[in-house]
Amino acid sequence: MRFLIGCSGTIALLVFIIGFTASAFISDVTWADRLTMAATPSIITFVAMLLLFVRDSVWRSSTMRKVRAYLLACNDSTEEQFMSSRPCNDAALLLETREAISRFFDVPTVKIGRDVHLIHDLYVDKMEPSFQVYVVDSVIAAHPLAPRSFGFAMAGIASIDDLTQAIRKVLDTSANTGQPQSPPSADQSGG
Repeated sequence: MRFLIGCSGTIALLVFIIGFTASAFISDVTWADRLTMAATPSIITFVAMLLLFVRDSVWRSSTMRKVRAYLLACNDSTEEQFMSSRPCNDAALLLETREAISRFFDVPTVKIGRDVHLIHDLYVDKMEPSFQVYVVDSVIAAHPLAPRSFGFAMAGIASIDDLTQAIRKVLDTSANTGQPQSPPSADQSGG
């Protein structure tokens, strides 16, 4: 809650400064009127930001509860059942992705089935920023790569297999371009 109040207060303070600066260009206005002109939009901004933050927080927690209840009601899928439903070229990465999804929704790994649809069942399109940061970054961080930024979009990703393939592309790109160059040999350096 402190974070919400802090963000709302910061934005409201910015609006107050802009309003007070703008009121300085109005002639024949008392200081009390200038403060009132600056404070009114600032207070409205503060309250609006708090309401939006609370609404988003309630919406997110409601969606998480709904998805978690759905997953807990699903049949268990052992690792063997999970892997045998469709062939996969990258079984280890697929299992890492499954584990990251289960941690994100705080459910046992056996509750994440291979046929789960990311959009219709898990609503990741509604939780995309937090889902992407948690799941994708945690899977990518588990692989030893040179630190570098990467782009990742959830567009067109509907299954765990699609997500694993997209993560594999990022890992392959990072591995190919993130390699440090070898130092020059003694012949090349002139020594």
